[in-house]
Amino acid sequence: MTKGKVLFNEKCSVCNFEIQHYKKRSDLEFTDCSEMSDKYLKALHVKFENGKELAGVAAFIYVWNNTKGYRWLAKIISLPIINQLSKIAYALIARLLFWRFKIFN
Repeated sequence: MTKGKVLFNEKCSVCNFEIQHYKKRSDLEFTDCSEMSDKYLKALHVKFENGKELAGVAAFIYVWNNTKGYRWLAKIISLPIINQLSKIAYALIARLLFWRFKIFN
């Protein structure tokens, strides 16, 4: 798989804090999406040149697989039951962060 561009909301303090950590430990390309459509503000996205996109937990698994020291986390979160629970938890957390971002910005 070719390298994707990780889209994250730089204006969200929680998102930015976490991504700054990953930037130090990977050679991924990170791009601020805070001025893009709500689709990109609602979840972490990875865009590839061929048009394919990953979002939410799948995007985090991609980031973790390409970040030193986090491949173990990608493997655990990829396990079927844990993956499903992670998607539910992520949907709730992402919705709260999106709501907070829209209200306070």
